[in-house]
Amino acid sequence: MGRGGRRDREERLTSRKVGQWATSSQDFLFVVSKLYALSSREAKRSRDGNWSGYVYAGIPLLLASIHAFIVEYENMLRPTSGVRRIDALDTLVAKRYGITGSILEDFKDLIELRNELTHPVHLPTGTPDNWPDYLRRIKSLGLLNTTGRTDGDYDLLAQVASHRLFRWAFGVVKAVFQAIVSSDPQRVLQFQDLLKNLEAPWFPTTDDDEGMGALLKMV
Repeated sequence: MGRGGRRDREERLTSRKVGQWATSSQDFLFVVSKLYALSSREAKRSRDGNWSGYVYAGIPLLLASIHAFIVEYENMLRPTSGVRRIDALDTLVAKRYGITGSILEDFKDLIELRNELTHPVHLPTGTPDNWPDYLRRIKSLGLLNTTGRTDGDYDLLAQVASHRLFRWAFGVVKAVFQAIVSSDPQRVLQFQDLLKNLEAPWFPTTDDDEGMGALLKMV
């Protein structure tokens, strides 16, 4: 029964069906912003000032918000969409929206982190520090929850439980949103107000007590 789900979703992209739809990307962002505030509070209470399990839910939801926004961007006030599939997000944002360089590399790594969380294979990585080599760049940026030892570290998912990593992920998603909105000069005016939602207090830009307190009141 459930195997037809992917085909059904693709058909919604390729042929406009009857019925109602609404924007959801900003709803996802609002929920994940509240998760970020909870993460900030949990990290501040932790022994190292960084540990937080909220990233496990937050990173997949951040990617869902990008996925949802692409659907909205491509279909709002248009009879048909030029996008036929959205299963390879990194390739799509590069080819269709011109995202390149460090933003694209960050986005690719964020997608892989999402994959590690939504399709967990939390068995040994075969590396001395329990971190997979294909994500070595993330560790080199100092984003993980780590002991700092190269000959032994926390397990993979424990290293992912990092508020610093969550903060970085928000920055990556913001940059991708901005790039998509700016990609077509003829449509910038239609979507530029959305960028205001990527600022405090709705979208965390710092961990200041005032901003986090405002979000926590909404939890």
